[in-house]
Amino acid sequence: MKRTSKLFSLNDRIIIVAGGAGQIGFAMAQILADAGATVIIADIDTEMAGQKISDLESTQIRERLIVKTLDVTSEVQIKEFYQEVGKEFGTLYGLVNSFHFKGNTRKLDTSSNFFAGLESYPSEAWDQVHDVNLRGSFLMAQQAIPLLKKSGGGVIVNLSSTYGNVSANKSIYGDSGINSPVSYGTSKAALIQLSRYLATHLAGENIRVNTLSPGGVYNNQSEEFVKNYEALTPLGRMARAEEYQGPILFLMSDASSYMTGANLIVDGGWTAW
Repeated sequence: MKRTSKLFSLNDRIIIVAGGAGQIGFAMAQILADAGATVIIADIDTEMAGQKISDLESTQIRERLIVKTLDVTSEVQIKEFYQEVGKEFGTLYGLVNSFHFKGNTRKLDTSSNFFAGLESYPSEAWDQVHDVNLRGSFLMAQQAIPLLKKSGGGVIVNLSSTYGNVSANKSIYGDSGINSPVSYGTSKAALIQLSRYLATHLAGENIRVNTLSPGGVYNNQSEEFVKNYEALTPLGRMARAEEYQGPILFLMSDASSYMTGANLIVDGGWTAW
């Protein structure tokens, strides 16, 4: 096997992609499976996950993707999920927390209170966003630790965002109704610190923990929004979900073996100026 192939190989490794039915999550699940991993897509929307898998051309990748229902706001469900994974596979190499609450799992719904403005932002929406994004990521990581330790170590990656690193730029949204609310930014910023904490406390167990911070991805946004976003991005465009396949493969593989507690920002240069 060539050195490069060995470096990025995930053969015979079990990886969970929580939120793997989503746009970025599913792209990540595909590349991890392509690298040889058995990928468990844990998501509340299993119908969407199943449909995306059935649409794949590669039989090999389809066979390496397994879908399991999971609500990350339920501690009971998470514990039962890991018990099931332990019984079925006996081992676990990696976890990718790639989920966030946005009011609707399938589309940008501007009528959701998730998109409310700062002065009228409801506490219920604040709680719900942090319950999913932050508490869910914490519980998923916490409950994964025993299986990772049993396997001799592993890797956890939490997905933050450009807006976990800098404030949302309200000037780009115009009349689209799709603003980036306060709860999104605060929960995503907290994930960066969660990764640092886990990284330093789990290093002795050979468990690496890093953050991946994506930039904006094309997702049927208004023409006005896309134009405004691209104007503030040095590369002059938004990302495609597939452009996060390379970064996640790097973070999950031995190619990043000396990397932990880091935040990999892949945003087309948005935060560079």
